Amino acid sequence: MSLAVAFALALLAQEGQATLQSCVFEAEGWVCRYRVPEAIYRPEAPAQPPAQAPEPARDAAAAPAPDREAIRRARLISRCADASWLSLCTPDDRREAKALKAQAEAKAALRLEVTTLAAKDQCPEAIRVALEGGDLDLAREIRAFCAPMD
Repeated sequence: MSLAVAFALALLAQEGQATLQSCVFEAEGWVCRYRVPEAIYRPEAPAQPPAQAPEPARDAAAAPAPDREAIRRARLISRCADASWLSLCTPDDRREAKALKAQAEAKAALRLEVTTLAAKDQCPEAIRVALEGGDLDLAREIRAFCAPMD
């Protein structure tokens, strides 16, 4: 019931969206009917980049399939990490999204530090920082990046 009330309040908050048709006092209390214009609710989708020239075909082995769990986590973060009270996120979803967001920010900070060191030609230090940060994939990437320099 509270979800319906929240949805109705959200619709009413948008000026000019819903128009009051009638209100009647019934046994349960006041019942008001509104006319809501037709609308289709679509969750936020990532913005599509502008159309570009088609890229050459790549091998199936070269482009790994997207990880379903990574997609689920990204959606959860975008939907529930900084959600308002009107969102359809459970408290567990909010907690998980905040933890995932903190992990993603820490990983991004580590990647920034490591790539900054690699850009300054401090490859052994960059690999050491990536390994100390616990990101083995990043350490492999930096090692492969620095291999032609050695």
